[in-house]
Amino acid sequence: MTRINETPKLVCAEIGEQTGELIISDSQDNYQTLLNMIDKGRRSLHIYSRLLDGKLYDRQEFSSAVGRLASQHPQSRVQILISDIEPLVRHGHRLIELSRQLSSSMEIRVIHKDYAEYNESFFIVDKRAVLHRKIADRYEGIVNYNDPKLARFLLQYFNEAWEHSQVPTDARRLYL
Repeated sequence: MTRINETPKLVCAEIGEQTGELIISDSQDNYQTLLNMIDKGRRSLHIYSRLLDGKLYDRQEFSSAVGRLASQHPQSRVQILISDIEPLVRHGHRLIELSRQLSSSMEIRVIHKDYAEYNESFFIVDKRAVLHRKIADRYEGIVNYNDPKLARFLLQYFNEAWEHSQVPTDARRLYL
């Protein structure tokens, strides 16, 4: 495995490029990798994050990148699973606001209690590129820009949790 900060050019890899597993260890590595993955993505984004960490997900540049991915193609889909939406709504989290504007291509659901003990976090772009943190509250994790097998495994869990999870009513707002 390679550490990203040892080979910075790999942070800017293309989706589907053979990079092998890269190790990330801090919030900046996570953030730069997430941005690059979204910028290279074409159709889908799946985020499984208990809290939607503000250092990663509640930044203008990140929100804009997600908005571009969600609206660049009629079939684009952004799906996000989180544990609790109330603090994010109160805080005015950018992704909550964005999901209100892009409701046809972006959806957020609250993780069902049966899945609440799962303490991992992952980010999957185009069913191929993966950023996976085994402990959700830490920034240590692995990145692979071309791991459809791991992506498929994590998406299977994501889809099962998605089907049992709820659309939060307090995340929506009627625009008059």
